[in-house]
Order: sequence, then C-alpha cells, then structure tokens
Amino acid sequence: MSKQRSSELMRNATGFLGSLYNSLAGQAPAYSIAGGAALIMGSAYAAAPLAMLLTLLGVLAIVYSIFVLARKYPHAASFYAYVTNTINARTGFINGIIYAVFYSIVGVGSVAIAFAYLGTEGIYAVTGGHVINPLILLPIPIVLALIPAVLGIRPSVRTEMTLTSIEIAILLIFVVLSFIANINRLSVFPFTAQGTFAATPTGILTALSGGLIFAITYFMGFEVSTQISEEVRDPRRSVPTSTLWATVFMGILYILVTYAILLNIGYTQSAINNFVNMAEGMGPNPVYTLIGHYLGTVGGLILFAISVMLSVFGCYLATLNATARMLYGMARDRLLPAWLAETHPRYKSPHKALYLSTAVAVLTIILAYVAAYLSGYVKPLELTYNAMEDAYAIDSLYYVLSLILVAAGA
Repeated sequence: MSKQRSSELMRNATGFLGSLYNSLAGQAPAYSIAGGAALIMGSAYAAAPLAMLLTLLGVLAIVYSIFVLARKYPHAASFYAYVTNTINARTGFINGIIYAVFYSIVGVGSVAIAFAYLGTEGIYAVTGGHVINPLILLPIPIVLALIPAVLGIRPSVRTEMTLTSIEIAILLIFVVLSFIANINRLSVFPFTAQGTFAATPTGILTALSGGLIFAITYFMGFEVSTQISEEVRDPRRSVPTSTLWATVFMGILYILVTYAILLNIGYTQSAINNFVNMAEGMGPNPVYTLIGHYLGTVGGLILFAISVMLSVFGCYLATLNATARMLYGMARDRLLPAWLAETHPRYKSPHKALYLSTAVAVLTIILAYVAAYLSGYVKPLELTYNAMEDAYAIDSLYYVLSLILVAAGA
C-alpha cells in the first residue's frame, strides 16, 4: 500500500494579528527607510513627505482592489486565483507565473542580497570603518529562514512579530524624540509643492513623480498575507482587513519618519543634498547616524543596524512563505507539478515548494552577480550593490505588471 501524501495546509494556524504582522514584515519598514530615504529625497527634496502621502493614497486604491478580491476568493495562490475568477483561467495562470516566478522568487533573491549589503553597511557604521566581504553574510537568511518556514506559518508569524515589533519601536522612538527636540521647527513646508525647490509646474511634477517611484517600493510586500489565507481564522474578514490596516499604518509611519529625518537635517536644498551624498557614499548610512544621535552613538548605531538586518530577514521570511504558497496553490489546481502541492506530514507547510523556491532564488542570486560582474563591477561591495539593483529592478517591474492584472480583475 502506498503511503498517503499530505496536501493540506494547517487550518486556523493564526488570526488577524498574525496576518497583520505578516503584511507588516513583508513591507520591512527599517529596511525601506535605511535603503530608500535618500532616494526619495534625491528627487522630491523637502517635499518627500508629500510624495510619500500621495504614494499612500495611490497604493490604497490597489489595496482596496485586493481587499475586495480577498473577501471573495481566499486562496493560497491568491494572485492566480483573483485573476482566474475575475478575468479567465489563462490570464490567471499567466499572472500566477508572473507573481510567483518573476516577482516573488527573484524578490527572495534580491532581499537576500540586500541582507548582505545592508549588513555590511551596518558593520561598517558600528565598527567605524571596518569593511567585510558581503558574501559572508549572504547565506544567513537563505539557510536560517527555512527553519521557521518549514515548521509552519505559526512559527513564521511569531518570528515576524518579534522582529517587526523591534524595528517599528525603534523608528517610533526616533520620531517622538525628533519631534520633541525640534518642536520649534515644525512646519507644513514638506507637505507643499514648494518643498521640491522647483520653479515651474513641470519641475514640480517631475520632482514629485521621481519621489513617488521610489516611495512605491516601500509598500512592496503588503499583499503577502493573502497567500496565507487558508491558514488564517476567518480569512474572508481577517486577511483583507489586516492587509488594509497594515498598509495604512506603514504609510503613516513612513511619512512620520521621513518628516523626522527632514526635521533633523533641515529643509534646505544643500542640507538634503548632503544627506543624499552621504547615503550614496561608502560611509555610515546617515539614517544610522541620526538614530544614533538620540539612542546613543554606539548603542543607537548597533541597535538600528541590527534592526535593519532583522527587518530584511523578516521580509525574506514573509516573501519566501508567500512564494511557496503560490506554487503550492497552483500545483494543487494541477497547473504545476503535483509534488509541489505536498505538505509536511507534521507541520503542514508546503516544504517542497519552499525548497524549490529557495533553490531557484539562489540561482537568481548567482545570475544577478554574474550580470553585475559583466557590467564591470569586481569589488565585493560594489558587486553586491549592483547585483541587488539588477534583481530589484526585475522583480519591481513584474510586481507592477501583476498588480495591474489584479486591479483589472477587481
């Protein structure tokens, strides 16, 4: 008699709070701020908070589309199921492949590379100039994230709750202390078009549009809770509501932190250019330095450097789980090999889909490094940064395409 294979995920493994934290972890606030604040300010200048506010309003339109679809079609392979049920099966299959392979698996690889790069940058800041080879850090998320992922969504969510709570707490403390220290400098200037320092309507639009492009990347990953719908209690209510509130909370937090950074560095164009130049150079990330100013030069730097790495790790774990469940859900519907729909006999996790996702992500990492090397980058740090950019550009493009199809279905 053949051994019966398990193909069911663990039902009712988590609830609204777990779904909420999964979405928060997918958006990775400390990772987003450390890696993206200078990019937004480099385009929108002092109007960066305005650009972030406009981005939040735009993203909420997409979130509402997912809110509607998540209530109607709870499914592990959510982005495939949404489009299948609203447009047609062929388009749904295409969107499932776009999301799972070209966005999510490549995204897992880009987040692993980001862990190596930002970890190296954090060590540089904490040690006062010691540079390590980022390739040493690269295997850490790839190996360690598999442990809670295979153990199931409950251990994964608990890990994300701990890591995400730490990074959010640090950012909120930074915001509060910045507002208290600079209360006399509070101004609505960052929420006006004049904050772009552009003299013409075209210049203002260009500056804000540039800020919007970078600000959108802050919210990537908000949808990862839709892929754990079958493991959440009352998924038709918990998943869409938690996804919506996680996005709103993150948007407000991003606006506050961006505003707090401007409070500390000043609203002038020269001050912002200096901040951007520091972020682009091989020195302590200026966000680390600002947080260190309030939490202690050594303690603050160490704490935030660790929180950024925790943020990237949490994002990696959430993205890996989402990827595996997309493959699992499509395999269960006989669109992918049947063995991908098998679950662990004890933990009920899609363990084979997790292993495949990790293996293909490693392949994309290798290809990203090869592409960076062929572009002329040889030094480990430059090689890692450009490999991260290459992978990130690819997954961002296909993420937008997948969202467009979901929005069309809604």
